[in-house]
Amino acid sequence: MPQRPRTTRPRRLAAARLRLVPAALLAALPAAQAFDLQSLEQGQQKLFPGRKLTAADFKLTPEQFSRLKSDYRVPAMRPAVKAWQVEGGGWLYLDQVWGLNDIVTYLAAVSDDGKLLGIEVLVCAEGYCDHYTPAWRGQLAGRSEGKWAPTEAATIVSGATLSCTHVAEGVKKLLAIHGRFRPGAAPAG
Repeated sequence: MPQRPRTTRPRRLAAARLRLVPAALLAALPAAQAFDLQSLEQGQQKLFPGRKLTAADFKLTPEQFSRLKSDYRVPAMRPAVKAWQVEGGGWLYLDQVWGLNDIVTYLAAVSDDGKLLGIEVLVCAEGYCDHYTPAWRGQLAGRSEGKWAPTEAATIVSGATLSCTHVAEGVKKLLAIHGRFRPGAAPAG
């Protein structure tokens, strides 16, 4: 009896099944535990020591929110902005960005002329907080609103690629909000 030619279909199916196993295992893993590095008040005092903060929260209009994401090519979770105006000049913003499987919460200090003065990470996934060193955070200091590439502005740390990228994108987003969309800013053109 002649033998039938063998097809590669069973091999392709087996390979496809193997590719699904890691995805299924990852989906079953619990989310990373959040790790509080510091409180909101501690972060505020590091960025603006001894200064009085006045709440100045605002919300972007649907048009502004859409424009922010399209013009600056940054992800944004929500149009609400948590902000404080700082006595003697400056602004402080509280923001959250996605990490790998967590949310990173951080503060960004911005001068009245729109330059980043510094950032302080408040909450991140345990095991992924080590890369937010003063040296890493300092790479973003002095940045201002513009169409700069977050992945080129700050070193991407191996093992924390998403967290590093998303924090840098969040800073870019906040600088755009500060420069174009906050109440009292020059109208977006």
